Amino acid sequence: MIYIHFLDFLRQSIRRSGHLARTDLRGAILSAVLVGSLGGLPAAASITGVCPDGSMFIVTKEADIPCRHAKQVDPQDMPPIRPAYLPRPHAWQIFQSQQDPNNPYNLVDRAREVRNAGAPPRENAPESLPPVSTPREPVEPPQVSAARVPVATPLVAPRPPTATPPALDDTELRDLALLIGLSQGNFPARFEAGPDGALQVEFAHSRALDTQVQEHLGDPALGPVVVFSVRAEASSDFYANFTFVQGHVAFHPDSQDPRQLGVLAGGLGHLAAGERLIGYTVLPANVDLSRPTDVYWNDRRISVALLR
Repeated sequence: MIYIHFLDFLRQSIRRSGHLARTDLRGAILSAVLVGSLGGLPAAASITGVCPDGSMFIVTKEADIPCRHAKQVDPQDMPPIRPAYLPRPHAWQIFQSQQDPNNPYNLVDRAREVRNAGAPPRENAPESLPPVSTPREPVEPPQVSAARVPVATPLVAPRPPTATPPALDDTELRDLALLIGLSQGNFPARFEAGPDGALQVEFAHSRALDTQVQEHLGDPALGPVVVFSVRAEASSDFYANFTFVQGHVAFHPDSQDPRQLGVLAGGLGHLAAGERLIGYTVLPANVDLSRPTDVYWNDRRISVALLR
């Protein structure tokens, strides 16, 4: 009945205008029939997935999958089309969100446990620690003044350092700074931040420092050591919020653990204009510096291969 009314409408329009050719009438009728026919068909189920070369597909049957060894993925679990443009690795973001104790998904189980136990949550605090509201003197590093200010006790006791960064003399530090600068010509690895590049961060690899750090920390099985230099052209703040990603390995070094990250000259935090900082980070043993490695610093990213 719908098609009959539609054809009557077309015929009336032709009589009034006289400009629609007979072939156009046939095309319009055919289009109307096709649209009406397709509108009545049920939507076909689709298959989504990813090919080994990284391309993605959406097909209606398995025989149409355009590659071998494809991974079929539920539509809601499909990875981003361009994960390289994300400020953080996609897998790293998923891992962090799943481990976050404040993730509402995790809070559901914790709240259920609290209701079943009929007791307030312990928030993973050791029994030996006093309540959070109890003031307590913080553990201070040797270079801090002897004056102590009472503060609230943290939920987790501070971990005492198990190692210290190696001590380099002025000549070794100058040579290291020169190596980092010269390396930018063959292996450019650099970040800039602030107006006119007020804060500049450069990376390089030093075989000599590899051996020196391994001997100093007493562990020859440590991974490659990447040294970095920070120069402040203007007053700036710098914290080593680095993440190194290669393949399925994502490593975020702990700036409080010299076995992961250490400062050889200067200090983290506020840098005055003209001040320079030199430090290092120890990567996992399975990281190959001859292959491209994604380096993230805050919301910035570079891809580098420090050995060739």
